[in-house]
Amino acid sequence: MGFNSSRWCFFLIASNSKSNSVYYQVTLACCVVVLLLAPMAVAGNALILAAIWKNPSLRTPFYVLLANLAFTDFCTGFLSEPLHVVNRLGDLSGNIKMFCIAGVIVEIVGYYFSSLTVIVMTIMAVERWLHMSQRSLLTVRRVIILCITFAILLTVFFACNTYSWYHTNEYFSAFTVVFVVGAALCFFITVFAYFKVYRIIRHHQNQVQSYQNAIDIEKYKKSVFTILYILAIYLLSYVPFVCCIVIVNVVDLGSESWNAAFDACSVIVFSSSFSNPLLYYWRIREIRHSVKAIVRKLYCKKYEEEE
Repeated sequence: MGFNSSRWCFFLIASNSKSNSVYYQVTLACCVVVLLLAPMAVAGNALILAAIWKNPSLRTPFYVLLANLAFTDFCTGFLSEPLHVVNRLGDLSGNIKMFCIAGVIVEIVGYYFSSLTVIVMTIMAVERWLHMSQRSLLTVRRVIILCITFAILLTVFFACNTYSWYHTNEYFSAFTVVFVVGAALCFFITVFAYFKVYRIIRHHQNQVQSYQNAIDIEKYKKSVFTILYILAIYLLSYVPFVCCIVIVNVVDLGSESWNAAFDACSVIVFSSSFSNPLLYYWRIREIRHSVKAIVRKLYCKKYEEEE
């Protein structure tokens, strides 16, 4: 069976632009930036995953969730970013098949890993709330089961959504409503969890605790602020992208203007996959020491091989 581009790619807009157009130059520059970001995102997140895996003291619910975030960023750098470049180069070169196949895959993969990231960040917020309130409901085993369950549910959801695309040619459907409602639910759960965390921090700062009931408030404050930084990076990277989509759907800017703005905002989105491991390295001492040990070991091994 041949590839039916008209059925699969009805929501993708090819620009058919010339090499001297502004869109062509902007898109080419964005492709170069994304190609530079991709390997750095892969390497950075691979180091974070290795640091958590090799350090037994980091086998806690918080670090397991952090590893899940690093994994989604790793997959973004390994899959989404190269496929995005292939899609844009297919558009610039006029290769409709390459443009279409890469566009469909990056659409599905991109939304999948973005959704998984939002869910993991929501679980992280709830985990910090439960941990700081001294409720041991989320163990490492339960966190792993939760993450695997949501990953499977998202796979089924996007598989059904893709099936709907192919048979109905409707990009905005009931699945879109479910997607938006789910995102809103994650947002409200996250806000509620951080409100509870804020109250706990205020309570422990304003009340003298006995040694038996005291918790290391400074340590947990740092972990909470680390999650807030991750959330801030995620929001700041996606807000221009979402605003771009909203504006071009309200104002008819033309396909070239839409694609140029989309490409520029996509670079900002992809940059979060590279900046997140830098944030983990900066904010979390245990990860920083583990990464240094891994790099030192790799360097020494390479030096011994050269000898």
